[in-house]
Order: sequence, then structure tokens, then C-alpha cells
Amino acid sequence: MTTQRKPARRYASSSETKRTNAVETAAKLTQLTDRARRIGSAQGPLVPVEALMTIETDTWVWQTVDRKVLEKLSHRLVLQTEDGRRRELFMTNGLDSAMDAASRIVEFNNGVVLIETLDP
Repeated sequence: MTTQRKPARRYASSSETKRTNAVETAAKLTQLTDRARRIGSAQGPLVPVEALMTIETDTWVWQTVDRKVLEKLSHRLVLQTEDGRRRELFMTNGLDSAMDAASRIVEFNNGVVLIETLDP
């Protein structure tokens, strides 16, 4: 015996359009903003998540990394764009490989490549 689930979205019970004035609109927006802040703070800080799968020429490529490899990584390369955004590119084993990769990236991009050491 299965139970019927409620839909994920709420739908208006009538097809009438409800118009609001500036005060009602501001109040609704304030409620929505407060709710978003409450839920966001309850979830904690955001963490970037890299894709574990890429698609190359109609084939799916799954990426996995052995824990031993992760433990050997020593430097992180971060691209800082002209508008100030940061994007983590990848991690390397050793400063020499990080410097080599950063110099090659700078040749093709106008941003700044930061090399950060990883905490042991």
C-alpha cells in the first residue's frame, strides 16, 4: 500500500492574480530574505564541490583519487580573476610543479594565479 506524496511545489488554489502594493511587496520580500538567511545560517558555510564526472566526446569519465595521493599534495593553485573572484584549479605535489603550472596558466589567462600551501 503506497501513500501519495505531496507535490514539492505549492500551487495557487485559484487562478486569480493577486496584486500587492509597495508596502505589501516590501513585507513579502523581507519575510523571504529573513527565511533565506535563517535557513542559510542553519546549513553552515558553503563548500565548493568539484565534479566527479566529466563528459568528453560522448563518453563519461569518472574521476577518483586515491587517499595516498591526496596526502602527498602540498600546494593549491587558485585563479583570481579581474573581478576578484577566486576559483580553485587544482593541487600539486611540490612547489616546483605548482610554479610550472602557474606560469603556464598565466600565459593563457589575464588573471592572477595564487599558490597556497596546504596545511599538513
